[in-house]
Amino acid sequence: MKAQLTSKMMPAEMVTFDFSPDVLNVTRNATSNSNPSPSGPKGSTPSIFRGAQPASLTFDAWLEGSDVKGRAEQLLDWCEPGGGMLGKAAGAAMGALTGGRMNLAAKLPVLIFTWGPFLMECVLISVKVGYERFDMSGEPTRGKVGLSLKEEPSLLALLPTNPTSGGPPGRKRHVVTQGESLPLIAARAYGHPGLWRAVADANGIDDPFRMTTGRVPMLPGVTELSGRGG
Repeated sequence: MKAQLTSKMMPAEMVTFDFSPDVLNVTRNATSNSNPSPSGPKGSTPSIFRGAQPASLTFDAWLEGSDVKGRAEQLLDWCEPGGGMLGKAAGAAMGALTGGRMNLAAKLPVLIFTWGPFLMECVLISVKVGYERFDMSGEPTRGKVGLSLKEEPSLLALLPTNPTSGGPPGRKRHVVTQGESLPLIAARAYGHPGLWRAVADANGIDDPFRMTTGRVPMLPGVTELSGRGG
């Protein structure tokens, strides 16, 4: 599977990287302090956790083909509120419908980064594009992009997914990519395409072969699949 960025609000806006990153850097910073204490070690209390910043993700990837410039410009557009013509139009429409109370065009677009086991809802805070090859007309045919992503708090992350939170254990999220169907997702996740019914039931999906790119269904845990492989 190739690394991919997809607009959460407008799944039709998607950039797939032809050559995936060699290195993926994940950074997260925590804040803590210590209070003075005459009885504590060296006159202070142990570190007190105050909070953690969202994770950041940085990497380099490559684009190749006749649409390099278009995909590079989409990445650059995602650094602006609205993030492209489709996103800006949809954001303006939402603002009009809510009387300005929700203006998505005033916020950076939320993206979904996927690559193998990596899944993160994020905003794009930095893009550097270097065009490396060109055709006879000067159109770029290969480009190297350096990206910096910042994790975006997601309601999906608050869904119960373990025994201590009272929800079904072992559930995971999956971002649907172009051409995927529920049987294909089930085959990749569980090794058995017939288990698509369990995924459909868990997400209220009626047609297993019509999946919207960018949708994020929940995949049931193994303990929920007993007797569902028919």
